[in-house]
Amino acid sequence: ILAATLPQGLKAQTVRGLIAEETARRAGLARAWFTRLPIDASRGSLEGVYLHVSPSEAYTVFEVADEGDRYVYSERDRDAFGRELGLAEARRLAEEKAGQIQKERNLAAPPSIQTVVVPRTRLYAASQRGGLAAVDAHTGQTLWTIQVGNPNYPTTPAGANDTFVAVCNGSTIYVLLAKDGTLVWSRQAASAPGAGPALSEQNYLFAPMISGQVEILSLEQPRNHPRVVKSFGRVLSQPAVSALSVAWSTDEGYLYVANANGEGVRYQLRTSGPVLASPAFNQSDRVYVTSLDGYLYCVQERRGNLLWRFSTGEPIHHPPVALGELVLAITRSGKLYALDGATAVEHWVASGIQSFLAGSDRRLYCQDQRGQLVVLDRASGQRLAALDARGCDLPIVNAQTDRVYLASKSGLVQCLSEADRPWPQVHYRLPPPKRARPAMPSKAPSEDKSEAAPRESASPAEGPAKGGAEPASPF
Repeated sequence: ILAATLPQGLKAQTVRGLIAEETARRAGLARAWFTRLPIDASRGSLEGVYLHVSPSEAYTVFEVADEGDRYVYSERDRDAFGRELGLAEARRLAEEKAGQIQKERNLAAPPSIQTVVVPRTRLYAASQRGGLAAVDAHTGQTLWTIQVGNPNYPTTPAGANDTFVAVCNGSTIYVLLAKDGTLVWSRQAASAPGAGPALSEQNYLFAPMISGQVEILSLEQPRNHPRVVKSFGRVLSQPAVSALSVAWSTDEGYLYVANANGEGVRYQLRTSGPVLASPAFNQSDRVYVTSLDGYLYCVQERRGNLLWRFSTGEPIHHPPVALGELVLAITRSGKLYALDGATAVEHWVASGIQSFLAGSDRRLYCQDQRGQLVVLDRASGQRLAALDARGCDLPIVNAQTDRVYLASKSGLVQCLSEADRPWPQVHYRLPPPKRARPAMPSKAPSEDKSEAAPRESASPAEGPAKGGAEPASPF
């Protein structure tokens, strides 16, 4: 169901949805790569694409710049015998090139060498009928593809951490090794899945169910009895993961925040309307959630205190986006609110926006209600450019790096970057987990251990107000 990249000679204009390089350049962008994951239209389409930025795995690149030319030496490059160069040899080659340029041009000093640490980033693409592929998010190389479960059963989007990747096919959870797609174990879920699973770097899996249950499983010890949290309402969006916590929401308006180490739920908070989108974390001990009551909520991650809430006056279906100290909310009518993440001070509002795609320290990239890729100035919200992206009907929300990933349900995936930034700018990266390397787990049993959700730490929120932020107040 899923396969390799497009042939080198295939013309860009023959692929619907592929943004031409010249079109991208006019908006200050460069097409880093594109790939086709062939999907049999008679057997479903691409269901979702999950981006994982590794907190512990990275490689180093040395870049020599000389009058517009760039010479790049990576520790992952290979020598004539197919062996990786390694850090020391890549540095030596960069210094040798710099010395050669100095000598050839008779310079007083060699050109500077920039050292860049690039985290391992991967895209995990799941099809509706059980196809799963891992793609290097920096190069576009397809690393592996596999078929899981029964192609006649629906498949959720994937979730991943450094070691494992997981999907639900039908009512079965499948856990594979992230490095090569080898199946590690599978087991029957407690109920029908409501969304894709989330994997913490402490190696716990959180599987949300339509029934409201969230099944918490140890990835390393699947024979251990699972913990099942019974939430109020249905869980219809994928949980969000931080270094300490995993958060999910329900259509009854509840936010749940659990320990990432699998020890259960710390607290739950209630909004005054259904919550259909995933929460979002930032690295300043805050978690954000949007609701159909029209509010964007900001909660202290560790303790569960409501810090503030901001009313847009209309329902919000889109997940909140945290980019450093900037937080974004997109309403049903297409208004994009840019707020200070700590104080809820409104910076600006843009209109006609359908989905957030990515952002840098200078620009924001969104898809508008006409299907165009629009470029906004981060400081003012002013539209700077627009590109036709109507063939990209599967938006990938990337709040972790500045790369724009566009996908179509037919299997086309492409990556755009700012033309003057060949290396990704990382906004949010989990710290390396403090744990030993995992042992190979054995097959999981079907028993579980249920527990009720904890009592609310605050009372419900009031109904929507018309515009503006409110100070912290009880729910």
